[in-house]
Parts: sequence; structure tokens; C-alpha cells
Amino acid sequence: MAFRILELAARLLLALGVGCLLLAGYLAWRTLSFSGDAIPVTGEVVSYREIPDGDSTRYLPRIRFVTKTGEIVTVGGQLAGTSKRFPIGAQIPMVYDPRDPMKARVALFMDNWLGPCVALVVGLVSFAGGLLVRRSVRRELAKTRA
Repeated sequence: MAFRILELAARLLLALGVGCLLLAGYLAWRTLSFSGDAIPVTGEVVSYREIPDGDSTRYLPRIRFVTKTGEIVTVGGQLAGTSKRFPIGAQIPMVYDPRDPMKARVALFMDNWLGPCVALVVGLVSFAGGLLVRRSVRRELAKTRA
């Protein structure tokens, strides 16, 4: 009975690993496909949008930048945090889609690559854990049958 539970746990870990690896690939593909056509500019933090979150407040930066055509655009950042990441007036790197400047991103590692990296690590650890559990269960089953 215990071996069946461990075998099920191994399969669940393997499935979680595969799911997270697929998620990491999808997130990396989206980031790469966006940045391939994106135009780099420097934006300025002009304000923060306060988002109530239970007992705390999360802050989403509002960033203004000027496109290559001279259009002034203000967008929200991708990540809302419990503290204000950048001071008002801070100059931060941005990238935007030339076909739709409202599709803009902060061009920092945390904003673009943290999600794919976390999904990759969780996927690799889960997959490796599933393989190790499965191997150890099979080894123990072989001992009990011998």
C-alpha cells in the first residue's frame, strides 16, 4: 500500500515538473517574441496606483515615456509590490511594441525573466524529485520480491 502511494507521489511530481517546464517555455517564448520587435526607450515613474489586497496595499508603478514618433504614453508596470520599487521621477528602461505603444514593459530582469526562471527551477526540481522517488520505489519493490 505504501509503495502505491509513493508511486502516485512520483507520478504527481513528474506531472508537476512537466507542467512547470512547459509553463517556463511558454513564458520565455512570450518574453522573447515581445522583445524581438520592441523598441527600447527610457521611461519616468510618474505615480503609483494603489491596489487594496486584504489588509495590505500593493503598488503598481505608472510610467510615462515618449515613443520614437513623439507620442507621450503612460502605462502601468507588470509587477505590483508591497513597497514602491522606484522613486517618483526615476528613469527606468522600457521596451514597447511599435504597432501598439500601450503594450510596453519595464526592461528589467525581474519584470521579464523572473517568472520563466522560477517555473524552470520548480519544474526541474519536481521532475528530478519524481524520478528519484520512482527509482527508489522500484528498487524497494525489487528487494521485497527477491
